Amino acid sequence: MKKTTLYLITIIFMSCSYNQVDEKVVIDKKIDSLFPKNIEHGLICKGDNFPDFIPQNDSVDYFLFSLHENIPLTDFKQRTNFSDKKLDEIEKLLKSKNWLHDIGNTTKPSIFIATQKDGEILYEYALPLANSIVNEIEKELPSIKTRFKETAISKNQSFEEWSFLSLSNVLLDSWQIDDVEKEYLKKENRPQRHGKNYYYSLMENKATNREVFGIYGNQYEEKGNITINIYGNNRIGITPDNSTNKISKSDNEILKEIAFNFKPKLIAIFNKETAYIKNTYKITGYKNEISFEEFFIWWYHFIYTKVTDIMNDKGLLIIPKSGNFVYELEE
Repeated sequence: MKKTTLYLITIIFMSCSYNQVDEKVVIDKKIDSLFPKNIEHGLICKGDNFPDFIPQNDSVDYFLFSLHENIPLTDFKQRTNFSDKKLDEIEKLLKSKNWLHDIGNTTKPSIFIATQKDGEILYEYALPLANSIVNEIEKELPSIKTRFKETAISKNQSFEEWSFLSLSNVLLDSWQIDDVEKEYLKKENRPQRHGKNYYYSLMENKATNREVFGIYGNQYEEKGNITINIYGNNRIGITPDNSTNKISKSDNEILKEIAFNFKPKLIAIFNKETAYIKNTYKITGYKNEISFEEFFIWWYHFIYTKVTDIMNDKGLLIIPKSGNFVYELEE
């Protein structure tokens, strides 16, 4: 009996030692892989609401990533050769900008951060919501096409040619995202940061020629009363240029109506699935780091990207071979 007891104690002791070593190996791997990461910076804002400091200076973005990945400050300090004073200055700066906050005894980022693994998980959990949204779009597609026929665009170009922009950007992104914020998140203003209001993200991008996690988005350049836009996920290194795809003021009003008419269906899905959405917020660990609003608005980009890809697979829309749709919008 004594022999057995000693044996069990030995096993438990060895097991504890192994776990400690294993945890150290995991942390070492995280710190080793931290600095080679390609970190993409994302911003959701209007007007002059943007950071008043440079997040790439002093490896601030990598510092935030390390906190997100639970890498001990001692390891980060050792790799960067930062002094305690330097790290303290960085922490104070970020807290003053509302990029960093204390949760209990832990310091965590207050902006959205996603590693490659996080992105894969977020897409996985986006699937049920994405399928529900696709089903609603399929129901509304006949009326969307009918309304589209009233545009001047339809006189020379088909709905299929504009389907990527119409069903992705118009229904879900640029024409819609503000209302998702206001009517689902019930937020009139974006998070306040040093007197400015904006959402910010840091995401790991392993792709060499695509947007981070393949997320579709819009970028534009103003030229007088015209904005030249690129919508897609292959915009890296591409500058907006004149396009034959033109949206007049009157056509834009029709597109706004298409988005407005679909909005109740979209918001209804999110309201119905709020328990699922908040559970995702919890089990992905973001509840222990950022606000629900900060989490959802960035996860929404994963959701509508998944919706777009499903619609492409089902033949409901056609994504251009370039991955981009270039258009001019008259303001």
